[in-house]
Amino acid sequence: MVDITGIYVHWYSGRSKSALAASLGVDRKTVRKYLAPAEASGITPGGPPMSEAGWAGPAPRRT
Repeated sequence: MVDITGIYVHWYSGRSKSALAASLGVDRKTVRKYLAPAEASGITPGGPPMSEAGWAGPAPRRT
């Protein structure tokens, strides 16, 4: 299972996609796949620090 939040946290801190793939043990194509929506929305690495909880977003509401 891919830790998508970990991909975002490491990428946002400035690590390259290749370095991410190697350190997290996933394929570079997988890293690109999950980062594509963030890049398409204009998010770039190097912004203000964001925790894993910040990337994970709010917890879903239960009704």
